[in-house]
Amino acid sequence: MEDNFRIGIVGGKGKMGSFFAKFFREKGYEVLIKDVDLGPSYEELCKTSKVILLSVPLDGFPQVVSELSPYVREENWVFDICSLKLDPVRIMRRYLKKGEVLATHPLFGPYEKSLKDRIIAYYPVRGKGIKAWFIELFSSAGAKLVYVPPREHDRMMGLIQVMNHFFLVLFGNILAGSKLDLKRIVDLSTPSFEGILQVLRRLAWQDENLYARIQLDNPFGRQFRRLFLRECKRLIKALDYSEDPEQIFKEKFIKAKLIAKELDRLLPRED
Repeated sequence: MEDNFRIGIVGGKGKMGSFFAKFFREKGYEVLIKDVDLGPSYEELCKTSKVILLSVPLDGFPQVVSELSPYVREENWVFDICSLKLDPVRIMRRYLKKGEVLATHPLFGPYEKSLKDRIIAYYPVRGKGIKAWFIELFSSAGAKLVYVPPREHDRMMGLIQVMNHFFLVLFGNILAGSKLDLKRIVDLSTPSFEGILQVLRRLAWQDENLYARIQLDNPFGRQFRRLFLRECKRLIKALDYSEDPEQIFKEKFIKAKLIAKELDRLLPRED
């Protein structure tokens, strides 16, 4: 490890910044924290750190990269952890003319106790050194690294994040609107329904500001919300107004069952 192989984290006091600061320190790296009115200047950060982690919100990302860019040197490695990749990659290509650059997206939150089996999407923007270091470091910690180009990533997140959060928020509001006793719902839940409740339960520790930005910033989010609405309308119309609702429901069920069978092949078996 080089003498100056320190890791500078821009946004190091945020939740994800703090998570990665702790991770890197546990791996033996010295970590420098820069945040609002805290830590070294961008010039000093680039001089004293090999790696620069950009852990900042999407709406502040362009300004941070533009302010950092004059001080990034050829020997610096820069990577981001934004939840979208099209715009961040475009911005980093525009401003960061020196050094190696990697785009990443950790598909987990800041409360994980371990990286075992946690997924991190990545896309090399420039340079091979940072890619090799990143993959080796995080793979050794048990994480699963998945290469994905920016456009494919954002479209996938339109379903994996936007639609997932949309459903959970909608489901939570349906529970609230039902006026049913929540304890009785829990007491009478089937195993599969309890699984849904367990997923919803995780919202208790999430940031509504972050979730709102994920919902609204993804350029592919609208098409999935519209697809959701269209499928809901079609199934409601079939069940409530068609002459043969049972047959239509069976057809829809079989279509979903085919997807389920494919998932059964792709997903690891539950113990």
